[in-house]
Amino acid sequence: MEAPPMTPPFFKPHGSAQVERSGAILTVHMRGDWNAEMRDQTGKAMMKHAPTLNAAGPWGIINCLHDTLVYSEDIYTNTRLAYAARPPGSRLAAVAFVIGPQVEAASLMRPRFENLLDGIIPSGVFTDYAKAQEWLQAQLQAK
Repeated sequence: MEAPPMTPPFFKPHGSAQVERSGAILTVHMRGDWNAEMRDQTGKAMMKHAPTLNAAGPWGIINCLHDTLVYSEDIYTNTRLAYAARPPGSRLAAVAFVIGPQVEAASLMRPRFENLLDGIIPSGVFTDYAKAQEWLQAQLQAK
């Protein structure tokens, strides 16, 4: 999701993201140490899929974090703001995070993701993609 405008970018995006769509699920594979510029770039790439997904019905996002959970506070704040600011017509129904035990700071930062989107949209944190996908499918079927 695209965050509200931040200060002009001072740096090139750090880290990488691969955005894939399969049916009603948008999967985002995130690698490396992210900065605000990468977060904004990824949000824009995700939003390109929103019109097609919204037209088809409820949809969800699986964010797969592969390397680290150590980000600046701006990443967490702007992620929360972006999901809260989704357009009124959005049919985004739920968001899953995949955080395996091998991810840097997983045991320390997992709670941050467990309540990152509280009060905004149903979300869950899982250790593998299959569990996240199963939960997300159940959320979509309930809509």
